[in-house]
Amino acid sequence: MDSNSNAMKKLLNIGWVVVAVVLSSCIPDPLRVDDIAQLKPKIVVSSQLVPGGALVVLITKSISALEAGRGSDPQELISQIALADARVWLQHDNRVDSLPNLGTGLYGNINLDLQPGRDYTLIVKTVELGEVSAVTQLRQRVPFRSVQAKLYGTGFDSLAQVNYSLQDPVGPNWYMINVQRYSQKNQITAYLNPRVFTRLVRDSIYDGRVIEDEFKVLFRKFSKGDTVAVFLSNISEEYYGFLKLRNDRRYNFSAFASEPLNFNSNVKGGLGYFNLHLPDARIFVME
Repeated sequence: MDSNSNAMKKLLNIGWVVVAVVLSSCIPDPLRVDDIAQLKPKIVVSSQLVPGGALVVLITKSISALEAGRGSDPQELISQIALADARVWLQHDNRVDSLPNLGTGLYGNINLDLQPGRDYTLIVKTVELGEVSAVTQLRQRVPFRSVQAKLYGTGFDSLAQVNYSLQDPVGPNWYMINVQRYSQKNQITAYLNPRVFTRLVRDSIYDGRVIEDEFKVLFRKFSKGDTVAVFLSNISEEYYGFLKLRNDRRYNFSAFASEPLNFNSNVKGGLGYFNLHLPDARIFVME
């Protein structure tokens, strides 16, 4: 297998992380109601950028809350809502980069030269649902100054405790810290049923200073020997608001793919959120 094939395989694996953000165990139970008019489906956009310029975008269509319940099969559901006929590209300045089809609604490119502080426009055209676009700015990467993840015993079970610090740049910043079990087994089912914990932090009282904090990853059980990934991303205020509302609602799947949807979106004519952020990723073995 040549280097390009290895790179595309890596990109596809990143793509399933995007799917993991969309599909979660928090799918609400279907309502037992009849004769409710369903809204016309819309294009739904989700995105993930990793260091090195690899971008993956998941393109799906929205569905009614009555079509997805707690007993829904994730793989069958994603096959039903994934849009496989899309043409997707990224525009910035006078350059246009296409995002080839990777399968199952995933589109990506491993050779992008993305620069912080610039605006990027995503354009999606489909036969079934027309065209949507979204504009976002790639924010400056902010790495951990220090970070550690370890087991925390409660007497009943074991949680994960994360201690971290970061040097906040001068000016307003908003941060997303994600914690999840990490596996090198590239199985679809491992990504379709994630237990992703998101911690949101803003620098309102720490502008330009070192931020130090700790938190416990609640409602997840960890064991000795588990491998855990901790990600830090500097995100936009608008995306921070989108994530905060989604976290407050705790219906991650509804946030992206079902109706009614009242989350803010930067996708013109569609739903979801197109954002670019460069994460600092650290891997720990729980002890």
